[in-house]
Amino acid sequence: MAIDSKRIQVSELDFDQIKSNLKNFLKGQSQFSDYNFEGSGLSVLLDVLAYNTHYNALYTNLAVNEMFLDSASKRASVVSLAKTLGYTPSSVRSARAKINLAVTNPNQSPATLTLPQYSPFSTIISGANYTFYTPSEYTIIPVSGTYTFTNIDLVEGRPLEFQYTVATGQQYIIPNQFADISTLAVRVQESATSDTFTTFTAATSIVQLASDSNVYFIKEIDGGLYEIVFGDSIISSGLTNGNVVHLDYFVSGGIVGNGARQFTYNGISLIGGSPVITTVDIGAGGVDIETIDSIKYNAPRLYAAQNRAVTPDDYKALIYAAYNYIQSVSVWGGEDNTPPVYGKTFICAKPYNANKLTQQQKTDILTTLLASRSVVSITPEIVDPDFINIALDVTVYFNDRKTIKTASEIASIVTTTILNYDDSKLQRFDGVFRFSELSRLIDTAEQAIVSNITTVLMRRKVSPRYNVSAEYTLNMINPILSSGVAEEAVSSTGFYVNGSEEIHYLEDDGLGNVRIFYNVASNSATGSTKFIVNPTIGTVDYANGLLTIRNLNITGLADIDWEITFKPQSNDIVSAYTQIAEIARDHLTVLAIADKTANGDLRGGKNYTFTSSRN
Repeated sequence: MAIDSKRIQVSELDFDQIKSNLKNFLKGQSQFSDYNFEGSGLSVLLDVLAYNTHYNALYTNLAVNEMFLDSASKRASVVSLAKTLGYTPSSVRSARAKINLAVTNPNQSPATLTLPQYSPFSTIISGANYTFYTPSEYTIIPVSGTYTFTNIDLVEGRPLEFQYTVATGQQYIIPNQFADISTLAVRVQESATSDTFTTFTAATSIVQLASDSNVYFIKEIDGGLYEIVFGDSIISSGLTNGNVVHLDYFVSGGIVGNGARQFTYNGISLIGGSPVITTVDIGAGGVDIETIDSIKYNAPRLYAAQNRAVTPDDYKALIYAAYNYIQSVSVWGGEDNTPPVYGKTFICAKPYNANKLTQQQKTDILTTLLASRSVVSITPEIVDPDFINIALDVTVYFNDRKTIKTASEIASIVTTTILNYDDSKLQRFDGVFRFSELSRLIDTAEQAIVSNITTVLMRRKVSPRYNVSAEYTLNMINPILSSGVAEEAVSSTGFYVNGSEEIHYLEDDGLGNVRIFYNVASNSATGSTKFIVNPTIGTVDYANGLLTIRNLNITGLADIDWEITFKPQSNDIVSAYTQIAEIARDHLTVLAIADKTANGDLRGGKNYTFTSSRN
């Protein structure tokens, strides 16, 4: 269809096309029929018009994008949109640890001994010094002359206090973007000379608030700072001019405090005593400020949950929103459990930089978050995650005429690629190990790589129960290879059993039975033979990936860990319920071999290095 030159085309946003549309429009007007639009004067005017149109279109597009949570890119816009859904982004959170502190031989043997609030404890993590503090005061009495503080909470960071005098129009802003809001304590002093303080707590909902409820609301503002907002004496207690607002909080380093294991007391002398510190829970739970992507993900889900825990998605939304140190959460009803446990909801959570939650973190989730939100007849229970450790043996072939890198350098590149895949695709409950995807990433990790042979095994670390006849059940979920012949698909590392000094092992017989054996030295070419102690100590359900071992009395291990290895039926490995699939760093082997056939050497096939693709 012919273009009407008497109408400006408005469907284009490109600068050059906008200018061309303006030029065509002017050419179609009788007043400008003889004008040279390529001349300098008109060309400049058309440039200005095109620039103005293009600028306004671009600005409008960006402005409209910032109006919607899905498309917004600026943090201020995302935070503002999340606020309409009742969502407050999580702040930096300090790592927390728990210790016991025993003090012996204090001067004068006092009746009680007090560890002051904000007592400092130093630690070293990766060569750097960090300080943890006690968030509260502890007082104990001696037992047999020893003063023992048990389960002392430690918080990484630096305690600070800021105060405001209440006046009309005053904003109450925490003046540090690294403030840990979870440590915030808000007190209101009646006046600067008064000894009367009122403690205000954070409000999570306006439901059941009265005009005298001493609560505050918190919101993120520009610059990543947080503002405290008080009530108006209608929804909750308001403030009076002359009151003094005290804000006590920790400034945190975020993730840097994770992994703290050994602490040294650096506070005032405990009456001359000698402190001995025992770590109960290592530093964990430290995270940085919530990211834009996380806000976009959590805000609509928390809104859908409506501050109650009914469906599995409700539980996930509440936990993610309240505890930004949680990396992944799995929730399922007791009716879906194996075996079924009715009347319960099971929660399995993995924090960042740790394999499981501490006991204190579990207690916080159950009592502080879920107790008032879950269905009365349903009891939530937190279980620890299990890890399917994926053992990879990778051989890559490369054309040595296409690269100056050595075999070891190529192997290092491939290793980094595999670990990046583990970090981005696995390490969570819904993670799926996709063999073809990883194989493709390996082949494209370096331009000289021509192929790879990768074998996959599943490994599970098991905590043995020593000196008792115990039963072990491992549900791998993934089907196990079933050959139907005496080719073991299940095997274990060594262990000792009651009444024997031999190192024993487990393996299946290919027919669904698990047997226990030890090796006996012989004079044959094989060097040893297997002595079967019990041919049916357990069973294997190959199709469902279920291993059961009965009446096994372990007295010790031959290695640091007791691990059981499985050959999977499929090279794709999934996770479910408590399972998290991850690539085992200590069972990752990468070998790079120069492939002479790939560089055109016709004799290369004669000396080709074959790698088995079978486990």
